[in-house]
Amino acid sequence: MNMDDLCDELDGLLASGDETGLSLDEVHGFMSAALCGPRVLSFSACVCALVLPGAAGDDDSERELPSRLIELLKALYEDTLRSIDAGSFAPVVACEQGGDGDDMHVDARQWCCGFLMCVEHNRAGWKLESSRVLELLTPIVLLADEREFEQVAAQLQEIDDDSFRQELLEELAESVCAFRKLFRKKPQARRPAGAAARTPKKPRLVR
Repeated sequence: MNMDDLCDELDGLLASGDETGLSLDEVHGFMSAALCGPRVLSFSACVCALVLPGAAGDDDSERELPSRLIELLKALYEDTLRSIDAGSFAPVVACEQGGDGDDMHVDARQWCCGFLMCVEHNRAGWKLESSRVLELLTPIVLLADEREFEQVAAQLQEIDDDSFRQELLEELAESVCAFRKLFRKKPQARRPAGAAARTPKKPRLVR
């Protein structure tokens, strides 16, 4: 099953069932943050936080959900992780055909709300006092809250609202991949005082 078919079926299950009031966009937003954030959440932890919040921490709680729903959620989780690692990530967002039949209207609000929901789930770990973290969160926050978007857009004279919104949409995938790199960056080991610097070896081509 390709991802388009998977998302269509999962969207239908989420919309028709009573297990969760979340949309597919929100679920993917949450999973995206769970996989690029400071502490990667396991699939079971994601399911508990999303659809069984009262059972958080119970690894067996996902068994209470329909097996097909679990199967599709697992596939989405694994595909999201692969795409982030490969640098090919794209958010799952709502798209509607414009009235003229040509333009496609993209609405990422629910995806962004799901992402921020996960940030709030582990607020301390996200280091919200960091200027770099806040910079990367900016497009997500602005697209999640229309009032925030309008306030910032009103201050911009060199770009119209639609173009500004498009720029923010294009930054979503970049932010997710940048978060992954930021939180996986290993601190450099300190060289002991007085230790001689090593001469770097020339790279060799291994055949």
